[in-house]
Amino acid sequence: MNQFFYTRQEVVGGTPEAPEFKTFTDSFNVNKVISTISLEDDRVLVLLDDLHERSQDVEDVDVKTGRVKGLKRQRNMLQSEIYLSSTDGERFFKALNIE
Repeated sequence: MNQFFYTRQEVVGGTPEAPEFKTFTDSFNVNKVISTISLEDDRVLVLLDDLHERSQDVEDVDVKTGRVKGLKRQRNMLQSEIYLSSTDGERFFKALNIE
């Protein structure tokens, strides 16, 4: 088993009191897992060994005047962090024979 499939929900509308969610099915390669962290709310944070670069345009602010003088390209190195629900976390540990 190389891929572990899990579900995640994203807010797609509604109100703060009654948000509307859409459920997605995603997966990750279990061979890329470098660490897991069990959280207080029973979710599991999975950290992957997949460093990647992301670039975006950000405002270029003059440090003397505080005024925006244009845009500049900012590059950041990122690592995937996946939050598994308590149910998916249990399935993940069971699939890997981790008690």
